[in-house]
Amino acid sequence: MVRVRVGVVGCGMIAQLVHLPYLAALRDRFDIVALCDRSYDLARSVAERFHVPNAYAAVEDMLAKTPELDAVLVLTTDHREPVLTALEHGKHVFTEKPLGHTVAETEEVIAAADRTGSKVMVGYMKRYDSGVRRGLEEIARITRPVMARIHIVVGPEYGNWIIPELSRITRSGEPDGAAGPDERRGRVAREFGAASPEALEAYMDMFGVWSHDVNVYRAAFPAPPASIKAHCSPDGTTLTASLLYSDGFQCVFQGSSTSVRRFEESLTVWGEHRTVMLDISNPFLPNAPSTVRIWRDEAPAGPGAGRGAAVEETVTGSYEEAFKAQLAHFHECVGAPGAQPLTNAHEALLDTRLMIDIVRAATERP
Repeated sequence: MVRVRVGVVGCGMIAQLVHLPYLAALRDRFDIVALCDRSYDLARSVAERFHVPNAYAAVEDMLAKTPELDAVLVLTTDHREPVLTALEHGKHVFTEKPLGHTVAETEEVIAAADRTGSKVMVGYMKRYDSGVRRGLEEIARITRPVMARIHIVVGPEYGNWIIPELSRITRSGEPDGAAGPDERRGRVAREFGAASPEALEAYMDMFGVWSHDVNVYRAAFPAPPASIKAHCSPDGTTLTASLLYSDGFQCVFQGSSTSVRRFEESLTVWGEHRTVMLDISNPFLPNAPSTVRIWRDEAPAGPGAGRGAAVEETVTGSYEEAFKAQLAHFHECVGAPGAQPLTNAHEALLDTRLMIDIVRAATERP
């Protein structure tokens, strides 16, 4: 098996908690050649911890001094610039979501990938969860879906409350603010135009956990809705939306962060003859399976037998870790000329458009 030589940009929580450990576990597929972080001390410390030979403070330096790289993993907070830089150097790219915070920058990345011929994969790891895959298969068996509900409540800190209980995360020694202003909000505000502060806050938060749910939902129902009504709380931490489709199908989106340390994430679809509920496990609990519950009615056993049995089935996904399966898929895509990532840049663009439409609907006043 050919090993893909990778450089990792961004050495923070998500790199240390999942990506670097699983890249190391997949050592038959990956060779971690270099790490990069704008805090060089952090890059060097994490490189020592994971036995990576090279550490850099700038993406350009990493690409210039390790030209043998086949691919780059972008795990920073703002992905646009390092993704574009890696593509312009002819490298395949895996990037954590979101690919971009606006339609314009996402289209810019797609254009760069098309021009250079490099592949871009977006880190929607839930799509590689075996339980999620089975849930989407069961939803596809519904002949006439009539209603759906996306439900996500992640607890304090938008779900990150669990991180300190799972692993020791090495932090940058830079003082707060040393990295400069967050440019993402400015780009979002320019594309949105007039929007309330709470709507913009909700939009930025959607790219945390909620974007995963939008991506899973769009895998089941890719068509754009005909109309959207939405509301968000004054602080932007809670958003609900109603999506109506041209055939009458409807979906309710519920997203919130509360002070209760509990993770709730599900997609339920009601059909004329079948109901499917996909209960998604906390992504930071290693090897925790997602489950699928199916409700359906059986036909009567025979003439005069009365109604058939009401059946409830529970399917438990495998214990394979979704983050690891995701990286294995990236390896396959890099190694096979015709292979394209399941969660590619074009799909990420459609996710972004739907999220923008939902939040814009929340800014409308009756």
